[in-house]
Amino acid sequence: MNTRIIINGKEITSPFVKALLITGAIIIAALVLAIVIFVLLPVIGVAVTLTAGFVVIFVLATIVSVATMAFITVLISWLFGAAEFRVERFHKRK
Repeated sequence: MNTRIIINGKEITSPFVKALLITGAIIIAALVLAIVIFVLLPVIGVAVTLTAGFVVIFVLATIVSVATMAFITVLISWLFGAAEFRVERFHKRK
């Protein structure tokens, strides 16, 4: 895994911990989205059918975006060489 994750100035090197952090970020984003769709929208007064429509739209958009990102990554790596995703700290201490 070529992902570089730095927490408090130390790089995470364990692939298991990296996968766990990425999975945790995806789960947190899904929980926030679920709270917005299933709690906030009905409380505000949005119809349940509109909420179900949002669910379908978000699921389809997620699937299409993942497929598109995978296709673009493969295409760019085929054209320009190996591609990698980096998570780095921009402001380094002096």
